[in-house]
Amino acid sequence: MQLPLPIHQIDDETFDNFYAENSLLLLDSLRQNFDDVRQPFFYIWGGKSSGKSHILKAVSNHFLLNGHTSSYIPLEKSHYFSPVVLDNAEQLDVVCLDDFQIIAGNEEWELAVFNLFNQIREQQGLFSNGHKTLLLISANQPPSELSIKLPDLRSRLTWGEVYRLDDLSDEQKQTILQRNAYNKGLELSDEVASFLLKRLGRDLHILINKLDLLDRASLQAQRKLTVPFVKEILEL
Repeated sequence: MQLPLPIHQIDDETFDNFYAENSLLLLDSLRQNFDDVRQPFFYIWGGKSSGKSHILKAVSNHFLLNGHTSSYIPLEKSHYFSPVVLDNAEQLDVVCLDDFQIIAGNEEWELAVFNLFNQIREQQGLFSNGHKTLLLISANQPPSELSIKLPDLRSRLTWGEVYRLDDLSDEQKQTILQRNAYNKGLELSDEVASFLLKRLGRDLHILINKLDLLDRASLQAQRKLTVPFVKEILEL
């Protein structure tokens, strides 16, 4: 079996580098289903930079690194592919649909996800063949607020466990930045971390991307990260 367009990757998002303070119950429940899927459906919602994508990628990477099949599908890029990507997805060990709100209201996508729910639900029945798929869906809203055209799909989104991820505080984002810097062998002082948050905004993805750039610049120039150096490199 091969998906028409399998989308999966092994990247830097893992459970080891995830800031878990706001997600302990979710992570505990997820891990209980890694070896034996008893709860196949998880719906995770929250604001930007709350960690939704990180969790989905970490789950996908965990399965891939342990020899299982997985597909992480970033729906923000769904204009590059079609719902056919979900054909036979119930044969995978885990399917992660990120940013579900992007395809809400699209009848073709909604039907494909609806069918996937039903196929996975059948795996829990008495006559299943033993294989069970774990389905994770993330969005920026709870199921009740999504612009879904297919009523039965909305109910299926709540078949499993629904979790809201709280937004990270500035202090938590600073901690994450400093942990990322430490993992790169880079020293990021409280002063510089605070400066980055104030000048670059609170979008964690942007902050981490800028940290990567600063890491390369620091290595090339053989200089520590100071506020003047950061201003120079980022042209702030």
